[in-house]
Amino acid sequence: MDSLPPAPITSLTPELVQRLREQALDVLSYLVKTNSATTYFKESDVLPQFRAALGLSDGNQLDALDYSASELFEIYHNNVALSVYEDYLPVISCFFKQPCNKSSVENLMAPGLPLFIAHSSGTSGGAAKYFPKYRHPEHMSRAMAETARLANPQSNNAGKNCITFSLAYRQVVTPLDEDGDIAKHIPVCLLTSGLGRIENKLPVEKDAFSATLKVPNYSSPIAVSFISNYKSFLFMHSLFALLEPKLETINTVFATSCRDLCRTIDDHWEDLVHCIETGVIPDIDGIEHVKDNLQRFLQSSPERAEELRRIGKANDTPGWFRQIWPQLRAILANASGPFATVIPEIRHYIGPEVSVQTLAIASSEAYLAVAYDPRDLNLYKVVGSDDVIEFLPVDEPEESKYLAQSRNVEKGRKYEVILTTRDGFWRYRLGDVVEIAGFDPCDGQPLIRYIERRNMHIRLANEVTTETQLRDVIDAASDLFGGVSEFCVTADYRQAAARYAFLVELQGDPGANIAAVPAALHGQLQKHNENYLKDSRAGKIGVPCVRVVRPGTFGDFREWKVRTTGAASGQVKVPVVIWGDADRAWLEERVLYDI
Repeated sequence: MDSLPPAPITSLTPELVQRLREQALDVLSYLVKTNSATTYFKESDVLPQFRAALGLSDGNQLDALDYSASELFEIYHNNVALSVYEDYLPVISCFFKQPCNKSSVENLMAPGLPLFIAHSSGTSGGAAKYFPKYRHPEHMSRAMAETARLANPQSNNAGKNCITFSLAYRQVVTPLDEDGDIAKHIPVCLLTSGLGRIENKLPVEKDAFSATLKVPNYSSPIAVSFISNYKSFLFMHSLFALLEPKLETINTVFATSCRDLCRTIDDHWEDLVHCIETGVIPDIDGIEHVKDNLQRFLQSSPERAEELRRIGKANDTPGWFRQIWPQLRAILANASGPFATVIPEIRHYIGPEVSVQTLAIASSEAYLAVAYDPRDLNLYKVVGSDDVIEFLPVDEPEESKYLAQSRNVEKGRKYEVILTTRDGFWRYRLGDVVEIAGFDPCDGQPLIRYIERRNMHIRLANEVTTETQLRDVIDAASDLFGGVSEFCVTADYRQAAARYAFLVELQGDPGANIAAVPAALHGQLQKHNENYLKDSRAGKIGVPCVRVVRPGTFGDFREWKVRTTGAASGQVKVPVVIWGDADRAWLEERVLYDI
């Protein structure tokens, strides 16, 4: 384990305040002077006041000598309003017009053409959003570089890493130059897919060749990353991980995907060991296009198969994975917020000696923060080197004049994150709410805890119950359940009074007192939400129904979403609140019983 960080401080010294101020000024100066040449900056309906204040109404780029950094920040602070994705959609949609001409998309959001276009993975269940990602100088890419380093740790003992990133893409945008030739191949993919391509130098036009390769310290060959079928994707990663006795880390991006990987090994143990013994890749769905490349890297290993059979399927014993992989030391996966419920199940598989480490808060829009303390799965340090990060107090009006800077946020207060990014977004509302937990005494950067998605809630009457409140009430009743693996909440209208429906997957056997769960959840909701208390007493909201779904349902849900929406394997997130009729119907078909 890396050395532990210093204890957070609760307030900033004048020296640290000045340091944060200078960094913010430097980053903003770079972004304005670089991105003022772009189509979006020159034409956006969001920025006319800013352009006018800068004297750029004629469409010129800002000259480096026009303003001091402090003057520029003052103009920015007073003249740029908050923005949302819909403000950018008309410009970003230029990438998807046919034909796509280089002249119409070059310098669109940032200088040049993007390396790739990241699409959101749909945390909140809505339609995907698209974010062009451009090449930037090293001093503007520190967060990405640090996360990439942590995601693929180098071993001192010839150890390997199981890294389950996908190289799938929705489409490839091919802008045409003036001669009608393709100027660039730009994949539309998840952020992790795009970064995986950049980190490992895997351009999309050379995918056929890339599928024949294996990165030296990865347990799986690159071909596995081209499998779109979620269950087959996990099976193959499990197979090549089991083949490798010196595995040291498992990196699945999200803890829910790690749980699915654990269950894949558990459910298919005999099949996986047989594959290792025979050296034969089985005929499973969705691997036909890469099967030959997979087979090239699977050599028969009767010795390893025998070793695994001696260990046996010891899934009843905590720490089974340490018997399989004695050098296993860390699970790398986002385990904060809605992902925290699966941690007890993962810990059962890995035992107490293997750490669970969260790497970063990263979204399709930007890198926000990196993990601060390996002992705390929900404590992150804001990265101030790549983008301008501002904070909108959740208890203030939703206007830019109320924004706080890193240097004047308050410990214990909750804020929505606002981003001005190197990729051309201006005071963009990220929608994530964080709480300030203190500051790093070394450089003053705020330390944050992820709280929830803003406006992720359920409402049946006059109450608004947030994602955080829903997680808190489940946590409070967890012992009665016997252990909750995953859950989501929707509305139930089958009785006269509407009520919350908790769809729950249990970690093991039901608790002895599980019949008391609905009343307990009702009591907790009344405790956490004054309007819920009032409306439930008035008969407007009934006691929640609790519907236990069959084991593996949420993993199957992720597989279904991958198959039906074209999402990349391993990165489908189940929202805490489900409103879509199709999603709700799919889950309800898998209900075993109501409590």
